[in-house]
Amino acid sequence: MSAPALPPLWLMQVWLPLGWAVVLAALVLLLVSRFTRHRGVVWGLPLLVALWTLLPGEWSPAYWLGLAFQAPSVLMVLLCAWWGGRVLRGAPGVARPGKPMVVVLLAALVLGWLLLLDTLAQLPVALYALGFGAPAVAVVALVTVLPLLQAGSAQRVSTWLAPLAVLLFVLLRLPTGNVWDAVLDPWLWLALHVVLLRSVLNRS
Repeated sequence: MSAPALPPLWLMQVWLPLGWAVVLAALVLLLVSRFTRHRGVVWGLPLLVALWTLLPGEWSPAYWLGLAFQAPSVLMVLLCAWWGGRVLRGAPGVARPGKPMVVVLLAALVLGWLLLLDTLAQLPVALYALGFGAPAVAVVALVTVLPLLQAGSAQRVSTWLAPLAVLLFVLLRLPTGNVWDAVLDPWLWLALHVVLLRSVLNRS
């Protein structure tokens, strides 16, 4: 069996603080935008947190987050960058996900639970290890393009984020060389539970 294709070490070292900088800046933006509309605060605090995260060594929160959670998924970083851009532009709220997007959300939630069971050695197969192979990449790519089948969805940037994450994984193998890590991480998995719950409540 051939060794899995991993990203270059320097690229992983760049991705770790850069990815967490985007995620933490989006989180701060979420909190700040709920309390004030002052542009200096809304723009300044997330920027300061991002710059702080990019500091080298133990001075950076990315160092400690990397020890606890490794690097964020490519999809998580893309989603945070896209959402943060919308907030800073004053764009309207995100529309409810259509049926194809709900299918993707459900697939991601199920995958997260299966990976959790795999971590606890409760599955008959090593699911995480399959993420290093080409078949898993093909399956993930197929699932991520499903929302594009919905009429008009190709015109929305959000619909292209998951396929773009897979494309970046194929080109750069970020963040770990495993496709599951490219499209899902623990924080994104937890956030998807909230998104799906809100979608169900809004439809009821």
